[in-house]
Order: sequence, then C-alpha cells, then structure tokens
Amino acid sequence: MKEQIFDIIETISGTDEFREDLDMDLFEEGILDSMRAIMLIVELEGAFDISLPPSEMDREDWNTANKIAARVQEKTDEN
Repeated sequence: MKEQIFDIIETISGTDEFREDLDMDLFEEGILDSMRAIMLIVELEGAFDISLPPSEMDREDWNTANKIAARVQEKTDEN
C-alpha cells in the first residue's frame, strides 16, 4: 500500500525527490502546495475508497510521505 501511495504522491507532485527522505516536509520543500494537496486527497480517496475530509487534515499531520501513508492506512482500517 505504501508504494502505491508514494506513486500517487509522485504523480501529483511530478517528482520522486521525497523518496530519498520519507519524513521530508513536502510543503516546505515545494513538493506539495494547496492545489496539489487537494489533488492528492482526491486521488487517494479514489484509489483506496476512503474519505479524507480536508477539514480533518491539519497540515502538520499531513506534511510528509510517511504521515500521508499512515493516515491513509488509518482510514482504510476504519472501513
């Protein structure tokens, strides 16, 4: 599942730079911005049949590839 999530992040962001450091702050590094974050949420929701309301997504809880993967895993476990 993690690799699929990372592939989606790579597709949305247009870079694989984050794969070298999965705890890199994707927003600080310019890999994600608000528009790409929304695109990422939509893609993840479709790929994993989950709901990720932006209102529940504090940027600090969603700013690294590892945190994104953990959040998606948490949501899939709820289903």
